[in-house]
Amino acid sequence: MDNLKRELKTTPAEQYNMRCGILHGALFHMATAFGDPYAIIPLFLAGFTGSCLLIGLIVSLVEAVGILPQLAVARTLQRRPSIAKPLMLTGIWTRCAVWGLIAAATLLLPLGSLWIPFLFVGLIIIYSLGGGLAVLPFQKVISETIPPRHRSSFFGGRLASGGLLAILAGFVVKQVLGNKALAWPRNYGILFLCSFAALALAYTAMSQLQFLKTEEPVPRSVLPFREEIQRILRDYPILKRLIAVRIFSGGLILVLPFLTLYATRDLDLPLEWVGFFIVAQITGAILSNLAWIPLGNRIGTRSVISSGLGMAALGLSLILIAENGPALLPAFLLCGGAASALIVGFNGYILELGTPGNRPLLFALESTLLMPLRFMPLLGGLLADLFGTRPLIYIGIALLLGGLISVRMLCEPRTGDPVCGPSKQIKIKN
Repeated sequence: MDNLKRELKTTPAEQYNMRCGILHGALFHMATAFGDPYAIIPLFLAGFTGSCLLIGLIVSLVEAVGILPQLAVARTLQRRPSIAKPLMLTGIWTRCAVWGLIAAATLLLPLGSLWIPFLFVGLIIIYSLGGGLAVLPFQKVISETIPPRHRSSFFGGRLASGGLLAILAGFVVKQVLGNKALAWPRNYGILFLCSFAALALAYTAMSQLQFLKTEEPVPRSVLPFREEIQRILRDYPILKRLIAVRIFSGGLILVLPFLTLYATRDLDLPLEWVGFFIVAQITGAILSNLAWIPLGNRIGTRSVISSGLGMAALGLSLILIAENGPALLPAFLLCGGAASALIVGFNGYILELGTPGNRPLLFALESTLLMPLRFMPLLGGLLADLFGTRPLIYIGIALLLGGLISVRMLCEPRTGDPVCGPSKQIKIKN
């Protein structure tokens, strides 16, 4: 019993970072609800183009461009770990400033100006690059200060608290998009302004994270970068299997950017229903965390991933039989729960691999290998243009079912399975 109490005891640094990280997550999810890349942005862009391919391309850029600097950032963090916090601060405040410019352009430029989409694309690229600078330092501080037994609580807490604020944001979205007095694209400009304000608060909380004090490593002979990557791939064979499962999980994001377009175009629902869909999706994320947190903490993250894949396939299946707004709500509820499971599961899984010294490179390598996943919305747009939304949903379901089969290839890192890498040959106790 005494050993259990010692294991469950948290340090002051962990408690502080838990609070700051969860507050950041709550406000960030609220900001995302106002400018959701899978719900709001496609509708905003649909005012400029009817091409799902172009919409999918721009949605893909939100995530994909941020992958480009990550290997260089990982290499930098290996050699100069003390630069982690300055890099993170540079990235997050660049992102915040960019979203403010997006809001200003949408609100102040002439109605329907073609400058708006071009500025939007350029600024989105800078926004994504900022994320590429910040994500590895953020993962570094979380992996070093929050132990595996509490990480599902951490990520689940961010999603649950963020969900509550995002539900409020969803009702604001309903009111703004349902207000006939607000001309397009000014209505979206108001939403982007709300997103900017929430981001500023979120990044203020994130700036307070306490990084461990680290001394610069003693200069030593290091492997060439290519050889170091090859060593990571050799030492962690599970990484390739994880990539395969994550690619299959992309069946959800293949379809998500086009669900609100499907509802408003194919089912002819009014725009105010989008707010209800956002609320349903976030409610699903909140409620599902009641299961994902204990499941991830007690059993492991692989079971959370499996549950998310199954729930996503069920949610997309319900989309196919829905014929009106109320019938779509359970589908969005399930999709929200599935997205939450995949975030908690995959984030927790990769954090349990590696050592403090090689973890940034492991993260960056995973992100780089996952580049095809970032372009799932682009592929979805192409398929939607060629065949329509319903065939696209069938393809998404097939991918998710493939993921359910392939997830069995994954080991459970905390059990000490050597397939998970050299650092996992001894069972993890913290």
